[in-house]
Parts: sequence; C-alpha cells; structure tokens
Amino acid sequence: MMATEAELKKIGIKAIEDDTFRDALKVDPVKAAATLGITFTPEQLAELKMRKDVLEKAGLRESKILGYPIV
Repeated sequence: MMATEAELKKIGIKAIEDDTFRDALKVDPVKAAATLGITFTPEQLAELKMRKDVLEKAGLRESKILGYPIV
C-alpha cells in the first residue's frame, strides 16, 4: 500500500514540528513513517530521500522563528 498525498503531508508537517521525528526520518524513513501507520512505495521512498534537504531547511526555518524573543 502506498502513502497518500494526505499522509505525505502529515509526514512533512510532523518533520517540521517534531525534532525527534525529523531525526528519526533522516536515519530510517521507513521506520519513522511506520510510527504514523504510513507505508512508502520504493518510488516514494526515493523521492523522499531526494527531498530531504527541503524538509531540513523547513525545520531550520521553523526553529529560527521560535528562536526570537516575544515582546
């Protein structure tokens, strides 16, 4: 069974919001997705690996926003 677009979006959002999940996704994307009940096709896994940099940059951008003091 392949991951749906909604499931892929769920993974992306989780990777941005959850540092632990993002780290797990980098190490073993199949295992990390399985924690959400999501399964990749080989093609989806290859695409995810290609987009890894995009997810990492999104996570860094989110962290920078939260790093500013609230006045």
